[in-house]
Amino acid sequence: MIINVLKLFWIFFQIGLFTFGGGYAMIPLIEEMVVQKYQFINLELFTDMIAISESSPGPFAVNMATFIGIKVAGPLGAVFATLGVVLPSFIIILIIASIGKKFLNKKMVQAAFLGIRPAAVGLVIVAFFNIFANVIIPNVSLKSFSFVNLINNFEYISLIIILIVFALSRIFKKLHPIFLIIISGILGLLFYGIPLVLS
Repeated sequence: MIINVLKLFWIFFQIGLFTFGGGYAMIPLIEEMVVQKYQFINLELFTDMIAISESSPGPFAVNMATFIGIKVAGPLGAVFATLGVVLPSFIIILIIASIGKKFLNKKMVQAAFLGIRPAAVGLVIVAFFNIFANVIIPNVSLKSFSFVNLINNFEYISLIIILIVFALSRIFKKLHPIFLIIISGILGLLFYGIPLVLS
């Protein structure tokens, strides 16, 4: 268990140190380390944790680290994973604050940030497509891909919910994201929960 706790700290420390562009840019890195490399959780649970983290109060990255940590190694895992993800930002901010504006105004630093911005956008796009594919066509990977498998595993209900929520966000532009999350939960209960209860 202690080994897992230390692994979690190191994994999230690296993710916190090398991810720019916010919590969503971290998703591909977290998936790579937690799901694929160390196999602490499966892809379905990872997708559920993204939904829970987004719906819960607080920063997305901190929520993800906490939920994954508690699932893998209990409360101690949650503490160390959370500490790992926030510590790099804390250290970097302290360094920048001590160096001052002169560091940020240097052309090389500004050029580096200009290069990081599109990379952060790319990571967010990768995360979007990975999550979208896992929600719409679960249990279908590149290895098992076929049109028959695609049709059999296609989640029409999930796509309908996505389209409804997207349409509401465009029609009612002032509608708060909290209400969209609540609406999504209600639609999930209506489409998925009630048929299960009736059966």
